[in-house]
Amino acid sequence: MRYFIKLSYNGYYFKGWQKQNNNNLTIEEEIENKISIILNKKINIIGASRTDSGVHAKLMFAHFDYKNTINKKQFLYKINLLISSYIKIYDLFKVKTNVHARFSAIYRIYKYIIGYKKNPFYKNLYWYWKYKNKLNINLMNKAINIIINRKNFILFSTTNKKLNNYNCNIYYAYWKKKKQYIYFIIKSNRFLRKMVRFIISICIEIGLKKITIYDLKNKIKNKNIFFNINIPPYGLYLKKIKYNKNILL
Repeated sequence: MRYFIKLSYNGYYFKGWQKQNNNNLTIEEEIENKISIILNKKINIIGASRTDSGVHAKLMFAHFDYKNTINKKQFLYKINLLISSYIKIYDLFKVKTNVHARFSAIYRIYKYIIGYKKNPFYKNLYWYWKYKNKLNINLMNKAINIIINRKNFILFSTTNKKLNNYNCNIYYAYWKKKKQYIYFIIKSNRFLRKMVRFIISICIEIGLKKITIYDLKNKIKNKNIFFNINIPPYGLYLKKIKYNKNILL
């Protein structure tokens, strides 16, 4: 049987979602270890997305296979006792065996938060930016509209250049200022490696008027996009993942 888990996590204390061949603690490894203890069997999970080191998830799904029926109430109680305090497992449910947490997702939404008000209790949950009036949101929205007007995003990621598919269907992306925060929202069927932070970094450069919209267009035309990812990962959240309703058993 195939099971889905629904969870969220504070990614600041982990080296990303995906397991690594070293001693770095990852979210995937932490969850696998604890589920394996509970079920007394080596369990491998597959997540809906591979968030980078420091990136959070308000909502994440992952699947694993197990031949026996699991008592959901007992499982959720035990897993949340054992697992890191920075991870919460909310639900467990059966899905059809051909459903895949990553490949069956219809879309994902990411959110990035920039704050103008310093708060030491939430300092790892947003990017504190004290120069409130230096970012031009109108220019940043012009830039994002130019960037997302394509299918192939190989120029806007650090994805292995040997992949066969660099296409993403971005449904919308925009910047919004609200009270003491600036938010960036982007919705797509898939994202390439570091793609969201790469795009945000470009928009920040535009918003600071370090480069112009004209410069951006020329760089894209000449396939000459060389930007550093100069924003911290802990302002980024995986906000939502959508599946068809018919995935459930």
